[in-house]
Amino acid sequence: MSLRPMLPESHVDGSSRDAVRLAMGLVVTMAALVLGFLVASAKSSYDAQIADVTQISAKVILLDRILAHYGPEAKEAREQLRGIVVGTLDRLWPQERSQASEVRTPPALAEHLYDNVQALSPKDDTQRSLQTQASSMVLSLGETRWLMFSQNANSISKPMLVVLVFWLTIISSVLASTRLSMQL
Repeated sequence: MSLRPMLPESHVDGSSRDAVRLAMGLVVTMAALVLGFLVASAKSSYDAQIADVTQISAKVILLDRILAHYGPEAKEAREQLRGIVVGTLDRLWPQERSQASEVRTPPALAEHLYDNVQALSPKDDTQRSLQTQASSMVLSLGETRWLMFSQNANSISKPMLVVLVFWLTIISSVLASTRLSMQL
């Protein structure tokens, strides 16, 4: 707006305005595409986390049922499993909302659970089979937890978001000045 009086008339006529509108339309379209990609990336990351949490939940329930079928000898392992689940839930979703959730490496308690399952002394083939299944399930849970921990990075790049916000701010200010100059 401040430069308009100094510009030659050929730079502010109708064809120049149309060229600026066309260029701004292209820039706005590109910004919309980038914003759409950022939203899609965040959504796919969220969906992957939901799937992982659902998978871990099902495996924990199945492991508890396997240990229950094993018999009273697995009571300590079941209590340890319950403690691990409660501790993890308290860390991720604290009861007091003022606390921030903690995401850190999977605790060594899971390794102790595996040791407890391996220390069971099966008395028959059924218990031996259940012990093998429980050991496999604990390993599978550990693998899924480590994968979730390693994939914990934020799916939206902060520098990309800053650039996009800056870009949209510039676009909106240019569009506002263009509209204002057209009204003059």
